[in-house]
Amino acid sequence: MPSYNDMGPSGGNNSNFANNSAVENKGLFNRILRTLSSYGMNYDDMVIRNQVGIGISEDPYASRGNSMYSFMSQRAVASVLNKKSIPYLDKAYADKRRILREYSIKDEIRDFITSIADESIIYNDDRDFCTPSMLSNDFPQEVRDKYQEYFEKIYNKYGFSDTISAWNMMKDFLIDGYIAVEIVYDDKKKNIIAFNRLRPETLVPAYEPNVGHLWIQFPEDPQLRRIFLDSQIVYVSYSTQNDFSETSYIEGLIKPYNQLKILEQTRIMFNIINATMYQKFTIPTKGLSRQKAEEQIGQLIHDYSEEVEWDDNLGTITMNGSKHLPYNKQLWFPDGDSGTPQMELMSPEGHDLNENNMLTWFYNALKRASKIPFQRFDKENGGGNLYSDASDMTRDEIKFYSFIGRLRANFKELIVKPLKLQILIEFPELKDDETFLNQIDIIFNSNQVFEEWKKLGNMQKKADIISTMTGIMNGDKPYFHIDYLMDHVFKLTPAEKAENEKYWAKSSDGAGSAQGGGAQGGAQGGAQGGAQGGAQGGAQFGGAQGGAPEGGGGAQGGAPEAGGGAQGGAPEGGGGAQGGAPEAGGGEFEF
Repeated sequence: MPSYNDMGPSGGNNSNFANNSAVENKGLFNRILRTLSSYGMNYDDMVIRNQVGIGISEDPYASRGNSMYSFMSQRAVASVLNKKSIPYLDKAYADKRRILREYSIKDEIRDFITSIADESIIYNDDRDFCTPSMLSNDFPQEVRDKYQEYFEKIYNKYGFSDTISAWNMMKDFLIDGYIAVEIVYDDKKKNIIAFNRLRPETLVPAYEPNVGHLWIQFPEDPQLRRIFLDSQIVYVSYSTQNDFSETSYIEGLIKPYNQLKILEQTRIMFNIINATMYQKFTIPTKGLSRQKAEEQIGQLIHDYSEEVEWDDNLGTITMNGSKHLPYNKQLWFPDGDSGTPQMELMSPEGHDLNENNMLTWFYNALKRASKIPFQRFDKENGGGNLYSDASDMTRDEIKFYSFIGRLRANFKELIVKPLKLQILIEFPELKDDETFLNQIDIIFNSNQVFEEWKKLGNMQKKADIISTMTGIMNGDKPYFHIDYLMDHVFKLTPAEKAENEKYWAKSSDGAGSAQGGGAQGGAQGGAQGGAQGGAQGGAQFGGAQGGAPEGGGGAQGGAPEAGGGAQGGAPEGGGGAQGGAPEAGGGEFEF
């Protein structure tokens, strides 16, 4: 593999390295960005030095006679090719992209692209198609707040809040197979301030040992050449650099689409041909020279021949350059000494192409290539019924959601990579924290109403299963522990369990305050009521003998904790009544 960034024999001269770019990139000299230039590659000098085998994306003969610098650069670039496809290395991509874009406006393919984009990018009422995943509470609150703040900034810098930009970008990804974006930083290289779309076919990865991974734009043109750190480029590709991989989503649709259109056009032409009157002309040439006979026949062919053309783009047919097809035509022949020309009507012969089996087979082949489940093509029922739970899902739906998940996994790098870079610039101490980096992610929105119904339906089925399993007894106690069932049937996450415990704690706190006559409320009520009763001399119940020391109740045998106004006051604090209710305390008496 050629090296696009040789810096001379030394290979490490930073001034020469910077001068190779036609326009100065100040980010190349920024220490923070250079530190992050290999971020996400998982490929450093130590890996290169200790790797023994030749990788699947390496040319085993390219390193012969080259320096160690070129050898390391080739291996570093090969690591990128293991994950991404580079159109710059495919000289036929320019023509391929033109073809892909031409097919993207064909009726069926355009509908497929729209359906895939609609399924992948779903905006909610807050104009968001995704949300950041939650960070663990193990990280400081400052980090979690900045994480949310930077997500909102990056989302808005892309302009995704207009509810259409992300959808259009997903369509571009499905058509071209690539998206390349330059991350624009402020003057101090501390904050991301904008994003700039680049032409992916102009970029190629490179490697410089003293800097790390790079991207070079227009490497063969000194006037247009630009050099970027990897921390300045977001590059997304539909496939990896393999010969058997599809460049984009559309590429797999071209063959079945062409086959279907050939059959459709053949059927249309068959009906047109059979709806047309065929004429057989017999031209008398008796007594004419060969030249005169040919001239007369040529004149008649020019006057009565029909030229029929089919326009694939517009779906129209023209006859002799006119879109209006004549239903009949009048023919006039002169009668001469040589005789009268004869004209007969002929019926075309051939196979009947009006049968639908072959057409249906090729249409199904196109639908299979689209990866959209067959039931969604049920136009009579509005594209099929929506499933309410997992038991209603077909295997086609499961495969389709897996495909959408793979598309989103590539597409989300547009947000996740800048988000990680911005967080690491703010908190550089987290650069080597793999747990933290793995938690930085985004969650795509789904069709909320349908997903909610599906979730509720699944919960109901799980609840029915748990209800059945808890009825299985082992002697006088249930065989299955409730926590075991919650872990293996409901499969609650630790976060969901913690949230559930919070609701229980909140409920128990509310119950304690609502009871009032519990230890605290009853004590206060009993103390107050008992004191009043004692002050009144226990008029109703015989004075204050044995009033509680704490509450001063005017009754013999007042509760030690709260003192009741009656003999036998409730121990928990119920005052005023002999044997008063523990919950309420006070106010009601029993003789």
